[in-house]
Amino acid sequence: MVSSLKPGGEPERNARQAANLSQPEGALRACKSAKHRAQGPPSATLYPLSFNCMDIARPSQIEPVTNRYAVHAAAGALLPLAIRLGIHPNAITITGLIFGLGAAAAYLQWQDWRYATLGFLFMIGWHIMDGLDGKLARATGKTSALGRLLDGIADYSCFVAVYIALAVTQSNPAAALAIATVSGAAHALQSQFYEGERATWIRRSSGQFSAVERSAAGGAVERLYNRLERALGNQSRPFDARLSAADPAARQRMINIWQPRSTSILHMMGPLSANGRTIAIWVAAILGNPWLFWLWEIVPLTLLALAAAQRLRQSEDQASAAA
Repeated sequence: MVSSLKPGGEPERNARQAANLSQPEGALRACKSAKHRAQGPPSATLYPLSFNCMDIARPSQIEPVTNRYAVHAAAGALLPLAIRLGIHPNAITITGLIFGLGAAAAYLQWQDWRYATLGFLFMIGWHIMDGLDGKLARATGKTSALGRLLDGIADYSCFVAVYIALAVTQSNPAAALAIATVSGAAHALQSQFYEGERATWIRRSSGQFSAVERSAAGGAVERLYNRLERALGNQSRPFDARLSAADPAARQRMINIWQPRSTSILHMMGPLSANGRTIAIWVAAILGNPWLFWLWEIVPLTLLALAAAQRLRQSEDQASAAA
């Protein structure tokens, strides 16, 4: 029964356990056991991971509340049906993209709160599909670099379509498109940073103390995507080297100090998630001014990302000093 990834033969053994869980049968075992195991406090064991059903890549400790209790709950409920029907994960991704484009169409009339709310609901549908495609890929062993890239493109495409829909309906579309472009660039950088830090938390919690190297193969878009991810978050840091070099007792102390602190910081970063942005778009539309959302992304969310980066590095230094 999968309750945590405990230190046995140290990082190598933990990494093998994590790799085993990436296989479909491992995901199935995690899914079946998740409902029956007790969840200890974050610092109770060296590498505590909890698993949502069929979702080993998204430990519940670091998931936004909206994912835990709404989006991923709905995706999990749809998963058995998708498996029975033999639907390919990439088809789910495309369905999510259709929901996103539907949201953009609805937001063309954002001045009417009913259309704004319809756009919001379409975006919720996209989020559910976005959660389901990953669950389905892991459950059926159909994870792939193409699927990961397609998922990323679909995510950004949905937001771009909504940004354009909001901008072209402004009294000064050119100015609105300009500010939306700046907002979108901030969004892309913030999201890469957020997801990179989440990936760092997950790999360290599974006993892997070096960044996962992405394949150098693929097209220009995929290589650019990987470079941005590596530059903004998916990278080995000095703390990883210290964890690797530490003896088991020191590593235990370092992880037990770093993990709960980094978890609380990741919770603070919730507004940087796609869910947080979807809510902010709807609120801005309801308030009658989409510019509020773009300015929110450019200034407050950028400051939040910078503050979070500083605090995450501080949590690593504090854990190292305590060891």
